[in-house]
Amino acid sequence: MSDKFMFLRIFPVIFGAILTTQCHLVSAQESQESITINQQTLAGFRQLSIRVLSAYKVQPHYIGSTEKWHLFLKKESRQAVDKAFSSIFGYKIPAEGSSIENGWSLNMGVDINPDNCPEVTQYKKDKTGFTLPALPSVKTQCLSR
Repeated sequence: MSDKFMFLRIFPVIFGAILTTQCHLVSAQESQESITINQQTLAGFRQLSIRVLSAYKVQPHYIGSTEKWHLFLKKESRQAVDKAFSSIFGYKIPAEGSSIENGWSLNMGVDINPDNCPEVTQYKKDKTGFTLPALPSVKTQCLSR
């Protein structure tokens, strides 16, 4: 077998493993319904552009913004033999160069269940910004336990 052929067979497996480990925040043995946002968890968030975020079939939920980032979480649940497991994935978009309507500042140390937070309602055509629901209760619902 040639080296090139072997590389082509192994590359998708390696690439998939790298993508999975970059944004996975919860171990497979634990089930987590919420996550505390701090510098350590933020460092594990996968950086995206608004264009990539807008292409997701299942949209992550907006949880707030810092000076540097607009932050999103997505919870995926799976059923094992007799137990349900949830994994939370974090995403961040650079705040510089992207606009947001109806967003809010997020303080570190907040425990958030992404299911309580909003999805983007609209993206700008040029993918430089996005809009969230305008209801004042949306932030309160997202940041409250």
